[in-house]
Amino acid sequence: MIYLLIYGKILSMMKENDFKQLVANNLAYYRKANNLTQIELAEKLNYSDKSISKWERGESLPDLYILHQIVDLYGITLNDLTTEQKTVPLPQRKHSNLFITLLAFGTVWLVATIVFVALGIFLPSFTQAWLAFIYAIPVSMIVLIVFCNLWGRRFQVFLTLTILYWTVPLSIYLSIDYEKLWLLFIGVIPLQILTIFWFLLRKNKPK
Repeated sequence: MIYLLIYGKILSMMKENDFKQLVANNLAYYRKANNLTQIELAEKLNYSDKSISKWERGESLPDLYILHQIVDLYGITLNDLTTEQKTVPLPQRKHSNLFITLLAFGTVWLVATIVFVALGIFLPSFTQAWLAFIYAIPVSMIVLIVFCNLWGRRFQVFLTLTILYWTVPLSIYLSIDYEKLWLLFIGVIPLQILTIFWFLLRKNKPK
């Protein structure tokens, strides 16, 4: 009886290991099929690349919430990760994401150009129409921040935040003739430092 119990336990462990390895192989397959490195996938999931590596080696499995994020990212189902039959992944979303982002970004600059031209035609005496392009910089950075958050690109969020921090006071400084406005740039420094710490902490966050 004891031998039967031991045999059953060993058989169960073998099945569990086989299942883990199957999921691991599928995780690696669909990641590569979507042209993602382990680091890129880790950034999208807000996990460390070491965790991705462990999943793909079968040393551990992601929890259900992360599995849901993964299948949603790849356009597959949970069943696709647990069976040997491979599903052809949906076409890459990377190009469509880039197109949508560039379209929104370009719209901001189109509006800035229209404003610049309109001011030149209807208010020729207004000599600061070029400020429309200066204002377009922080506005377009806000647009990029929104889309970078959606697509899970943390470094781009950090970069666009940095540009936003410095172009907002620059816009104000160039728009208003007031001697003390240069102090606005001093106020940005602690905000920039906090953002650098945020980026470094998120980057090195263990999972």
